[in-house]
Amino acid sequence: MNEYPLLLRVTIRLAFLFLVIAALILTQQLFVPLFLSIMLAYLLFPYADWLEAHKVPRILTNLIVVIGFLVFLGGIIFSISALSTNFTEDFPKIKEQFEGNLQSILGSITAFTGISSDGIDGFIRDLGETGEYITQLFTATTNTLLSIGLLPVYTFLLLFYRDKFRDFISMLIDSEQEEVVQNIFDQASEVVPRYLKGLLIVCFILVGLNSLGFYLIGIEYALLFGIIAALFNLIPYLGTILGYGVVLLFVLGTQSPSLAFAVIIQFLIVQFIENNILTPNITGSYVQINPLVIIFSLIAAGMVWGLPGMLIIIPYLGLFKIVCENVDSLKPIGFLLGTRGTERHSITIKSLQRRFGWLDNSE
Repeated sequence: MNEYPLLLRVTIRLAFLFLVIAALILTQQLFVPLFLSIMLAYLLFPYADWLEAHKVPRILTNLIVVIGFLVFLGGIIFSISALSTNFTEDFPKIKEQFEGNLQSILGSITAFTGISSDGIDGFIRDLGETGEYITQLFTATTNTLLSIGLLPVYTFLLLFYRDKFRDFISMLIDSEQEEVVQNIFDQASEVVPRYLKGLLIVCFILVGLNSLGFYLIGIEYALLFGIIAALFNLIPYLGTILGYGVVLLFVLGTQSPSLAFAVIIQFLIVQFIENNILTPNITGSYVQINPLVIIFSLIAAGMVWGLPGMLIIIPYLGLFKIVCENVDSLKPIGFLLGTRGTERHSITIKSLQRRFGWLDNSE
């Protein structure tokens, strides 16, 4: 008989979860700019705090950091637009070359696999329908980001009223929990900005690595595709694959299969450098969430909020993990989200060096 109350509680919680997801989908236009602004405010907070510590008034401080970020972002957009000019001018030639190479590749696949050309054409039509779906997804994302003009306004106000929000939360809780809430605020204001700053640093380093690699192996528009591949890397794990997938399709369609193979080799090299050197040393020590949770969350966020959801889900997971680690009843969830408990199974460069005797075990 005790099973029915348990089943009822589980059903109610699942129903509540589905209602929350439905609400997030329906309110996408409202909350996406706000959630992006919160992350932007966290990113700019250290600079605003530094200026205020040097006796700059808060209103002027917020204007400086917000306008400075807009100038920085505008510079990136202008650079990409300038690099895209030659690409768009050459687009008719690129399209013709792509169609010719595609027919050659299809002929090779038919000869090698024995699959009929009709079957391949059907597969291409299915890919086309998939491409239309992806286009619709990015169109919806573009429509969502039409409210991008709200980002600087939201960010300015979040920075300006940050003490007010902290006082509001303190008023809602018991005095016994004040220290816990203060710890959460302190950790969040330290961890999230450093993670976001590290993510941008990794992105800029990858622009250089990608562009240099593409130039050396002979890919046209090397700098443009280096930037595109690096920007995709803002989406953890899946981003590098998506970015290099775009480059791979371009090379297959306009240049040669051997060059496409070189792109795959470069992808493996860059992925190794990013996963084992850049990310662990620049961002890895701040938001430590296990890969299973990250991949599942990225897919779920993409289904709910599209590309913006995939961009912001990891910092919010980091915030949630900080809350869980500071609240006793939620500590098991924090443990599940994190990477602790798998150290003995982890494979790192140092562990391999020790295993093969390249390092002294006392280090």
